[in-house]
Amino acid sequence: LPPAGAYAQLSGGVGEFNLPSLGNVAGADLTVLEERSLGEQLMRRVRADKSYLPDPELTDFVNRLGYRLVAAADPSPYDFFFFTIRDKSLNAFALPGGFIAVHTGLIVASQTESELAGVIGHEIGHVTQRHIARMIEGQKSNLALTVGSILLAILAARAGGDSGGHAAAAIAMGSQAAMIQSQLNYSQDAEREADRVGLQTLYRAGFDPHGLEGFFARLQSSNRFYRSAAPAYLSTHPLTTERMADMENRTRQLPTRMHADSLDFSLIQQRVRVLQETTHDGYLKIRKNMERELRNASGTARCALEYGLSVASEKLNDNAAALDHATKASSLCTGESAVLERNLLRARFRNAATTAAKDAVLKDAKRAVERYPLSDMMSANYVDMLYELGRHEELIRFLRNGSSLSPDDPDYHALLARSYEKLGKKSLQYQHTGEMYALLGATEAAVYQYGMAQKAADGDFYTMSEIDARLRELRQQMIQEKKDRER
Repeated sequence: LPPAGAYAQLSGGVGEFNLPSLGNVAGADLTVLEERSLGEQLMRRVRADKSYLPDPELTDFVNRLGYRLVAAADPSPYDFFFFTIRDKSLNAFALPGGFIAVHTGLIVASQTESELAGVIGHEIGHVTQRHIARMIEGQKSNLALTVGSILLAILAARAGGDSGGHAAAAIAMGSQAAMIQSQLNYSQDAEREADRVGLQTLYRAGFDPHGLEGFFARLQSSNRFYRSAAPAYLSTHPLTTERMADMENRTRQLPTRMHADSLDFSLIQQRVRVLQETTHDGYLKIRKNMERELRNASGTARCALEYGLSVASEKLNDNAAALDHATKASSLCTGESAVLERNLLRARFRNAATTAAKDAVLKDAKRAVERYPLSDMMSANYVDMLYELGRHEELIRFLRNGSSLSPDDPDYHALLARSYEKLGKKSLQYQHTGEMYALLGATEAAVYQYGMAQKAADGDFYTMSEIDARLRELRQQMIQEKKDRER
């Protein structure tokens, strides 16, 4: 924590929160680089899971919200990444190295943006205070087994309630049992420390400091309403009366702060309602529910529901309805929103009847990229339009010349691979397909694709040298992974 005077300056005279500290966060022997490497291994497996939801709008929103909180937190060596899991339970969890997952159910159930921010701030606290590093430090000699154990235990615990806890306990066997149990159930001291950091971060970032307390209070008192959803969070973040009292005492000392929810929060909640469904019948059902709610809605709620109906209509391939609702949403909503703008651009493009009409939308999409240069979702939107129009050379130049899309994202390589295929550049096609598989944790498939790239041999000297070097690296990685599995 910063000196009391410095914090008082930030908080308008409010002092420290005085919740228990576990000591110096530098005390964990696991280095930040080792922790990040472990987190990246886990993320490769998470990305391969069908519940991983790499939706551009959703990813953009949770990362903007997350980094608003990170910017308000004490400095840390972590490069955070926030992602979503398609799961209707109320849950969030942190992986080693700054990777933080948010369940779709948590987004939908949050009554205010401050509640959602409070939970994410709490998870940021677990990372910055190195709680995970402390738990797994003793397992450094067998990180490969640790990776699998942590991931399986987290996935099992996501079921919530006693059944989830029992499944997780069954997975955590042998020398790993104690470590996994610690991973699934933070100690009360760790939870109180994450509360302290999360509450401080929430307040500094300009949110209602009662957001975290309000969310936990509803979990504690409304289990009947949430049924099996609430225990999913409580099973991994044990909540006690003493902890609730601690939070209530701290927030009571703070000046009242009202935080108006952003327009994007309301829009994303409706988008998530649609994306939680995965079937045609599910999309139809949610569209009917939204149409019924729209009859009595007004203001921002009406705008957000029109947007949600546009998303549902797109999923149902009802392009005319998607454009109609997107247009209504844009006219009803007050304030600027990249989420709304992207939705309208997509709907216009799908409804454009001629190449000239599509080109006109493409120009608007390019201008949107220039207005939002750091937005992955705007870049992805522009790339999709370029691909649809067959402008592959332009697409490749855009991606490789510093678009916001990261080479660490599997989609970046998938987009390049499909355009190189259209251009008949086989080595580059296989190279980027291989890199996509490598990032998804499918090392054997990555080796196969790089082997194909090597055999195609239609790249220049530098491309082929790069392919040869990466293939050797991936083969060594595959051998090591096989040895780890045999232990």
